Amino acid sequence: MALDAPSGPTIDGLPVSGMQFLAETSEEDKLEHQGSSNDASNSDSQNQSASSDPSASPNTESSPLADVSQDGVNSFRIPITAHKSPGDRVSTMAARVRTLQKHKLNVPGKWLQVVESLKVKEYGYGIEYYGSVGVGSPPQMFKLDLDTGSGDVWLAGQECKVCSRHKKFNPDKSSTYKSEGRKWGISYGDGSFASGYTIRDTVTIGNLTVPNQVIGLATNESRAYQIDTVDGLLGLAYSGVSFIPGVTTFLDNVIENDYLSEPVFSVYLKDKDKDNYAGEYLFGAIDKTRFTGELTWVPLHRPKFWEIMLDSVSFDVKDVGKEEMDIKGPAILDTGTTLIVMSEQQAAEFHRGIPSAENSDIYGWIMPCNTEQVVPGNLTFTIGGVDFAVPVKNLIREPVKGLDGWCFSAVTSGASDFVILGDVFLRSNYAVFDRRNGRVGIAPSKH
Repeated sequence: MALDAPSGPTIDGLPVSGMQFLAETSEEDKLEHQGSSNDASNSDSQNQSASSDPSASPNTESSPLADVSQDGVNSFRIPITAHKSPGDRVSTMAARVRTLQKHKLNVPGKWLQVVESLKVKEYGYGIEYYGSVGVGSPPQMFKLDLDTGSGDVWLAGQECKVCSRHKKFNPDKSSTYKSEGRKWGISYGDGSFASGYTIRDTVTIGNLTVPNQVIGLATNESRAYQIDTVDGLLGLAYSGVSFIPGVTTFLDNVIENDYLSEPVFSVYLKDKDKDNYAGEYLFGAIDKTRFTGELTWVPLHRPKFWEIMLDSVSFDVKDVGKEEMDIKGPAILDTGTTLIVMSEQQAAEFHRGIPSAENSDIYGWIMPCNTEQVVPGNLTFTIGGVDFAVPVKNLIREPVKGLDGWCFSAVTSGASDFVILGDVFLRSNYAVFDRRNGRVGIAPSKH
């Protein structure tokens, strides 16, 4: 039986969307909010107008995009930091629960007990990524999760007495602040929640300033939020994904008002280096130095999330060859999700290729920690007729406490209508999100 958890706010009876929240660490405690140092750099590149004709094929080069290596177009980069800690913290299990709740999917009750009680050491890649975003005039800088799987903008408000570890937005210091006052909230099945009210104000990211954006200000939050590294979330999905009713998302405001010369943004993720650099978001252009080969353009299956179609999934094992799996169909590219999430049947099909992998009632899918030696190679996703690899070593998460030799799997179950390709996929593959042409460009990342 799941542990009793405090109830959080809902909208239309459903838990409201959010992001992954994990334990703060002493390393992150030392980080200052670097508004000026994290200001995105300007890049000049040629203005090559993308076609606005909706009938144009998303798979062709009929709509050339600005290339940051050329001259003329105003584009900017947002450096991002990975949340990764050598200390004890809730990790993969928490990421699983938050992902399923975010997409309003069922969470097994026993998983909630583990999230409440299990703290493990994080050995793998970071759980979440964040960038520096300004709110108000002049901008008050915050560490926000840039999330292509969400549509909302939210952060801690000045009235939140329990948000002491987060920077709080102060309306009195903003000349563009407007009170709106609608109730707002997010809630997860493990009992974590935040609630408050909505405002309107200017959002600044790099060189881009978006006025009159609806923002949720938290006035109360559970401990899971209180100790999280990030201050809040900036959603980069379509307006239909927002959980604040009637809101035009940040991204749709950008597109509708032509704030970018080219309505695209590119995502480059990597494991963080000694300076905490873990990649970047590039708004208004693409950077050919960040990937190998050419971008493969695929049309959106449904323009709500960044949803495309998977042709197939396979294991490409060194010295053995490729083994096809019965996995295909819709998939979304979600920077706010840590793992790769499949349906129960798809996850079982994937783990069939991992010797000794098990679906634990308590921990979900786990695998031997030496899987990379037993099955050397890649998990391959075929999209638009092109193969995109994720090394097997990246599919092995942290060890399961109390089960020697066993590690959590980066592929988990619980999805329904689509596969969720989170940061595990995006660390290996550069992605361009083209809003005007309703398509995504993908190429192997250059690290």
